[in-house]
Formats: sequence, structure tokens, C-alpha cells
Amino acid sequence: MATIQAPGIGSGLDVNDIVTKLMEIERQPIESLTTKKSFINAQISAYGSLKSKVADFQTAMDNLSSPEKFQVYQGSSGDESVFTTSVTSNAVAGNYNIEVVSLAERDKIATKGYTDSNTAVGEGTLNISIGSESFELTIDSSNNTLAGIRDAINNSADNTGVSATIVTGDDGARLVLSSEETGVDNALRINVTDSDGNNTDETGLSALAYNPEGGVEFRAAISTAQNAQIRVDGFNVTSNTNTITGAIDGVTINAASMGSSTLNVTRDDEQILESVEAFATAFNALRSEINKQRDGQLEADSTLLTLERQIFDVLNAGSSIEGSSFSYLIEAGVSIDKNGVMAVDSDRITDIMNTDFDSFTSLFASENGGFAAKLSTLADGWLNDNGLIDSREDGLKTQVEGIDDQILRLEDRMISVEERIRAQFTALDTLVSSLNNTSNFLTQQLASLNNSNN
Repeated sequence: MATIQAPGIGSGLDVNDIVTKLMEIERQPIESLTTKKSFINAQISAYGSLKSKVADFQTAMDNLSSPEKFQVYQGSSGDESVFTTSVTSNAVAGNYNIEVVSLAERDKIATKGYTDSNTAVGEGTLNISIGSESFELTIDSSNNTLAGIRDAINNSADNTGVSATIVTGDDGARLVLSSEETGVDNALRINVTDSDGNNTDETGLSALAYNPEGGVEFRAAISTAQNAQIRVDGFNVTSNTNTITGAIDGVTINAASMGSSTLNVTRDDEQILESVEAFATAFNALRSEINKQRDGQLEADSTLLTLERQIFDVLNAGSSIEGSSFSYLIEAGVSIDKNGVMAVDSDRITDIMNTDFDSFTSLFASENGGFAAKLSTLADGWLNDNGLIDSREDGLKTQVEGIDDQILRLEDRMISVEERIRAQFTALDTLVSSLNNTSNFLTQQLASLNNSNN
């Protein structure tokens, strides 16, 4: 049976309040450790923020760190209603005359009109070919209607690239079959084995037969499979689709309509300039983050000084760079003021790209001294699993784990400390109660003696 405890009832002391205050004193080491843990967690968070800015800086470097990154081109069509274009880094600047002779088409046919989609067509076997690939369907009483045949085609696991729909017009419902891909390599052919014994008439299932080469074609196709054809500077190029690749290195031509226009492929200097500006923006953001953390959670942390020193060791090196007539970024329009802020002179950069593009490229991207290449290598090292920042973060996380262990041990100790203090006050309470009882007894006895004497 549980006992009801009332600490202090014998002594009149507020034991619970006394124990609480004593335990607050005992817990001071835990509070100190908790404060220290909060400070270290704030440092870890600060390193996370710093790491994010370094990652942005790394990304900016990646866009300038190899010569291939400067091989960016743009293509423009003289008439986008005739064709549009896109280019890759494999492109070469040039001008071309493009004529779209024909557009790629897909085979698309329709059956004769039926009363509605639930009208029975016939039974037998359909062998449907798309180019060199084919699949076969059995049509019986379970799927011999217009809708049933449509669903059997669309739901076939062996379907090689044909879609079926039903179009209902004033003269009835028609099953429309279309190859999903354009070009003569994806021509649609339908061979029928009709249960009525005649596979080439327009009665029963054979009404779906379609093989122009074999003379089985009951009505004109909606569209006929054909390849796209264009002429590039007078040379014929064909394609199964209206997207033509390979005719010009690194260039894709998307034919839209028949006609002629010009294609101009030029270096995309604007994109290169944007990459340089992104480099300056990322540099300034990293410097701002370093200054912010130096005045905040990472005050006096040597990591910040190491990052800055390594960056400026590269920027101030001034060494010969293979393939470039420049040795410093400022020569190419990228400067750093007395406050450490990087700025970009777009006019200067544009002028240099037009007059000495190779030197400009090598200034950033040369494996032998290029600024972006060297800074990118630095950033990679900082962000590696065992790099400068991760190593510092790991050290701080280890400290937090150690503090957690200390707090856990102290919390366990607090239980026994509180039990000991309460036991001591219980003993004190009992003793005081006993003394009070003795005092009351003696007082009564003395009072009785006094009364007797009187």
C-alpha cells in the first residue's frame, strides 16, 4: 500500500522548496554544459551556412573551369515558322541556307462508317505491323465491335506503336488507326485472316485490311507515312522525324513547315559574360559570409582565415598562364576593390572576347594556372568529405556528442543526489518532530509542578 508523504510536516520546514533550490545549485554544471552545447550547435549551423556559400562558389567556378565551358553557341532561324533550332557545345559558328522540302508524316487510316461504336465488325485475326515489327490480335465474340477492336489494339501488351480511336461523324462511327511515330520506317500495315474466308474484301473483319503494296486499300489514307527532307546549302538530308540532327555538327533543326530560311550559329558571348558575372556574385557572397561569421559564431576561427588566404593566394599570384596573354583577372575586366568586392567590366570583357577569345578562355580555364580551374580545385578540397569544412564540422559534432554523454551521466547522478537530500531532510524532519514532542512533554511536566507548588 502506497504511503502518503508530507515532507516538513514534523519540522514545519518547506522541504520541497529547499530541495528544489538545492537541486538548482546541483544542476548548474548541466546548465553550463547545455549552454556550451547551444554555442557549438550555433557554430555547426554557421559552418552549414558557410558551406552553402562555398558550394555556390564552386558551381560558379565549374561554369568557367574548362575550355569546353566556353564553347557555348546559339542558333537563330531567319523564319521560325519554317524551322527552329537548338545547338550544343559541339557546334561551330557559321551561316547556312535551309530549305524544308517535306515534313515527316505518320500513317493514319480510317475504316468505313458503322452505325455506332457497338456495331459488330467481324471476327478473325489481325496482324498489325509498324515498320518491321508486328503484333497479332484474336478478334472473337468478346471484342468484335468497333469499340472492342479499339480497346484490344490499345491494351495489347505486344503493341509495337499503333493507336486506335473512334471518330463519330454524320455518316457513322469510324475506327481510326495511326502509327505513333512518323517516317517511312514506321509505316502501318494490317493483314487480316477473316472468319468468313475472304481476307481481302470489305466485308467482316477484312474491312480493316490495309496494305497499299498488295493492293488492299479500301479508301484513301488520312495521312501517309513519309520522311522529313531538308536541304542544307543544297545538300539533301532526310529524317524519320521533323527533328533533324547530324546534318550540321552540334545543331538540331526542328522543321515546322515547307519553305526556305537562313540559319546562323554564333558564339553565345552573353552566356559567357553571365558566367563571369555569376563568378563575381558568388565570390562576393562568400566574402560577405566569411565576414558575417567572423563577427558572429565563428569569431577568431582559423578556418575563415585559411579560406581567405587560399583564395587570395590564387587571385594575387600573377603567374604566367598557358595559352593566355593575361596574368591577372583585372586585365580582362574583373577587378577587386579595397574592400574586397569583385566587380565585372562587361564592356571590357566583350571587347576582349571579340579580339582575343583564346587568351580570355585560358585566363579562366587553363589547366596550367587558369583562375577558375585553380579556384574550383580549392573549393572541391574544402567540400570533400575529409576537407577543411567537414573536418571542422565533424570535430564540433564530436564535441556535442561528448557533452550529451556528460549531461546524461549528470542527469543520472541528479536522481541519486535528490534522493540523498530528501533522505537527509526526512531524517531531520523525524528528529525535529521527536524533539518537539519531547519539548512539549517537558513543558507540560514543568507546568504541572508549578501548579502543585501553588
